[in-house]
Amino acid sequence: MRSKDHLFHLIKSLSKSEKRYFTLDAQKSGRKQSRYLTLFQAINDQEEYTEKPLKKTFGPKLGDDKARLYEAILRSMRDYQSKKSYKTRIKELLTDAKILFERKLYEQAENRLAEAKSLALELEDHLAVLEINLRQRQLIKEYLNKDYQDQVNELIEEKERHLSFLKEELWLHDNYDALSIDFLRYPQRLANEEISVIAENYQKILNLEPNQFHSFHAKWRFHQFLALFYRLKGDSEQVFNQYLQTVETWRNHDKLISENFVLYVGDFSNLLSATSRNPAIFDSLPRLLSELKSHEAPNYQGKTLLFERIAIYDLIYLLNKPTEDINDSLRDLTRGIKQYDLTPSSHLSIHFNTILLLFLNDRFKECMEWLETLKPLLRKNPDLRRDIHEGSQIIYLLAIHRLGDFDKTENTLRSVNRYFSKLQKSNLFPFYKLISSSIQRLQKSGSRKEENEVLVQLKEEIESLERPVLAGLDEISLLWIESQLLGKSIKYLRLKKQN
Repeated sequence: MRSKDHLFHLIKSLSKSEKRYFTLDAQKSGRKQSRYLTLFQAINDQEEYTEKPLKKTFGPKLGDDKARLYEAILRSMRDYQSKKSYKTRIKELLTDAKILFERKLYEQAENRLAEAKSLALELEDHLAVLEINLRQRQLIKEYLNKDYQDQVNELIEEKERHLSFLKEELWLHDNYDALSIDFLRYPQRLANEEISVIAENYQKILNLEPNQFHSFHAKWRFHQFLALFYRLKGDSEQVFNQYLQTVETWRNHDKLISENFVLYVGDFSNLLSATSRNPAIFDSLPRLLSELKSHEAPNYQGKTLLFERIAIYDLIYLLNKPTEDINDSLRDLTRGIKQYDLTPSSHLSIHFNTILLLFLNDRFKECMEWLETLKPLLRKNPDLRRDIHEGSQIIYLLAIHRLGDFDKTENTLRSVNRYFSKLQKSNLFPFYKLISSSIQRLQKSGSRKEENEVLVQLKEEIESLERPVLAGLDEISLLWIESQLLGKSIKYLRLKKQN
């Protein structure tokens, strides 16, 4: 059953070019589409879906209008996507072959089926190959030439071969889904006895080797299965190896990558994640990011996902490599955030990590500018990423004090105090109290000696904390303290520490 806001979410998911395509497509259909375009624009202008003003404008037929508009948008998007989708091209060729067959234009129908099969084989789309196989057998009967028996036998053999591929792929998929359920059931690292029980359940697949599989999808799913199994086992080295093999499986399959771009980027993201967690191979991140950047996304959604993944792992690399220049990445981040409609979680993560990057490079004024643009995002998503909500308050306080503006620091202290006092529960509250009370004392200090005493005491208190602070704010604060005690930049201290 379709919910009342399904149309709203569909419209909001469209890119600017997709909305333009639909509008032009609807206008071609004449005056009867003007009502749909008015409804389309009315919903598109809403920030949150509200039905009351729409009912006032469109009356009792609003439900029917919404249903027709929903179907019209999907129909338009099918046309929009068809030029970029190989699978859609296969379906079009099959439809062409059917039309030609019904008109007894058998040779032309066979040409269409041959083109469809060539594409299906390249995509290793076994279901499509099987459908084409049946159509070709139907077509051969109309010829009844001397090679009829040989051709039918070849098609029967082909059918058996692709059914075997399909059965193998579905078996692997079944095992992967079953293991996924186990993975969700056991979020914590398992004991050896528990791992042994799980391994026994999947012994048949664990005993296999990649070269025993004959199709792309089987090899791909096999490596995905092993990566998930080793994640459950807690073997980070094997997790990396299997994600690497998963990405290797995609290589030299450009059409498959284009057709399944979201899956490919997801697999590549898993490889980036595994790489970022392993100090021994961390330096290979830029090379992997360059490889991912080299791919051209087939649509706006793919481009958005590509930007999100690259931005997240580029920031992780730069946050851990003070030797790297950050200007090119900052330009790309600024452009991408404006250009793409990011998911709220990714947007918050990218924005906050950019703030941390600027802070750690002593670019406090730019850091403050990014903190200001973060505020509307936080207001729009009050319950998402509470760590960023609270962490940004502390970074704001550290940055404004570092800029040396006494009055703004006082105002910020009051503002941050109000923020934390309203929270019913906060993991960062004790740490915030530590920072804010120290900055208040710094504000009242009458000499450099007094300031240093406050900073040294704060350093000792942070170093004595029993557990790490969220988002590494304890380490960031210690750098902030050291830079003031020694009169050195944070970047200088990070470089010295790394060397």
